[in-house]
Amino acid sequence: SQGVTTEPLARIPGGVTDEQAAALPIAGITALRSLELLGVTEGQRLVVMGATGGVGGYTVQMAWARGVHVIATVRGDVDEARRLGAEEVYDAEAVDVFDALRTSHPDGVEAVLDLVNGSGLIRRDAGILKSGGGLVSTRYAAEEGWFAERQITAFNIATLTNPLSSPRGLTKVARMLAEGTITARIHSIIQPDQIGETLEKLRTGGLHGKVVIRF
Repeated sequence: SQGVTTEPLARIPGGVTDEQAAALPIAGITALRSLELLGVTEGQRLVVMGATGGVGGYTVQMAWARGVHVIATVRGDVDEARRLGAEEVYDAEAVDVFDALRTSHPDGVEAVLDLVNGSGLIRRDAGILKSGGGLVSTRYAAEEGWFAERQITAFNIATLTNPLSSPRGLTKVARMLAEGTITARIHSIIQPDQIGETLEKLRTGGLHGKVVIRF
């Protein structure tokens, strides 16, 4: 069957509900891929900028499970970031997170996953990374050459070109869910007639986690 692309599918492991599985794939594999690229290991420090969103939340949980010292930046939801496993949390509504991080970690951290900053602001990540550190942007905002001049390896990742958007990646993430390494961050399971009001809440930033529609 020429020209037919296969959809990445994986069997849902026992103990994982259909709703949990539905909330998982894109954010879960993006988190896993980010950690693979950054290569952070036990005892190293990872800053997750935007730690309570879908990708951020899974990354915090996965990194914590590997013994990584997770540092989170959030907008207001400090408790949620701590619950997910962040050992340090900086609230962008209260402080300049870059200044705060530089003060706490004057020698720099090993890695940053930046889920929030565009091409201008993301350059400030260079000020909190140590030489030889790694940066992942999910917004395609990091200029690899500019960071390379500063001895930082930057990666831009997109969901569609993620090699883990495959049965292997999905199976890995589903297994983490079954083992309890990560929790499906479902905010609510709604009926189709609630789609309108829920989209409005998503637009205004009133929801953390995924919304699953049950038909």
